[in-house]
Amino acid sequence: MKGLVAAAWTLDLVQLVLICQSVYHYLARNWGNQNVLGYSTLELGMHLVPLTGATLLCQGFFLRRVWRFSKNLPLTLFLAAACLTTGVIDIIMAIQTVSNLSLNTVLSHKFSAEVISVFAVGAAVDLAIAAILCWYLARELTIFDRINNLVARLIQYTVATGLITSLLALGCLIAYVAAPDGLIFMAMHFSLGRMYTNALLATLNSRKVLRKQLAPPTLRWSRPTEHSVPAFTHQSELATQETQEFQLKDVRELRDERTALNSIVISTNDAFSTRLTGVAGGGEGGGHEEDVRELHLEEW
Repeated sequence: MKGLVAAAWTLDLVQLVLICQSVYHYLARNWGNQNVLGYSTLELGMHLVPLTGATLLCQGFFLRRVWRFSKNLPLTLFLAAACLTTGVIDIIMAIQTVSNLSLNTVLSHKFSAEVISVFAVGAAVDLAIAAILCWYLARELTIFDRINNLVARLIQYTVATGLITSLLALGCLIAYVAAPDGLIFMAMHFSLGRMYTNALLATLNSRKVLRKQLAPPTLRWSRPTEHSVPAFTHQSELATQETQEFQLKDVRELRDERTALNSIVISTNDAFSTRLTGVAGGGEGGGHEEDVRELHLEEW
């Protein structure tokens, strides 16, 4: 996972540097030169390459989850083929843009079919991945409230991370169809790769918090201190007698209480763990199924 995060960060940084260089070329180096606006830059055309790489890495991460939950090879391969298709089209458009830096290439709608297919297929794939993961997560619901709460949180994260990229791709598609000569879709497309990276990082950062919900509850106790011992200030004979009887609880009795409490904690944890990994109705087959469910949630 560290290598995946490092690669996604690196590709996202490279894309950001290329975009910043293009902005510097238009707004600083050639300020007021309108003739420059009719031509793209080499960096602006090449930014599609790291964007495509970051997108494929993040989509591959989510496809890996689809495979782990579904074990459906045809479904996973179909989604992977759709992701690779959009990536190949992006690379082809980058090569053609670099070979001809004139903006007339874009304004002539030469790549209309390619642009529409990239945005439409990308949005459809992201929605499909999110829907499939939510469906398989819903199958992990049990009779235990703690696991059900965890599954509900996972579904919320899946919907959020899947919708944010799908909505942006859909927005790029609408902007291109509505105003292809306005280049508004290009400004929105600059952030698409970063949205995938943020979705990946948000998912990875949430795992530590979510896994804490799988830990079995533990009982804690604190040793009585002198501040917790009631003080009898009255000097009556009854108060003095009660104070002396209360102070007869020595260290040995406290140790006996601690030993008994520890045995309760151990037996409680063992019983909870056995119940969590067992079946609601009993049986060896059900136990195996619950183990698989626990493994799935741990791998999340």
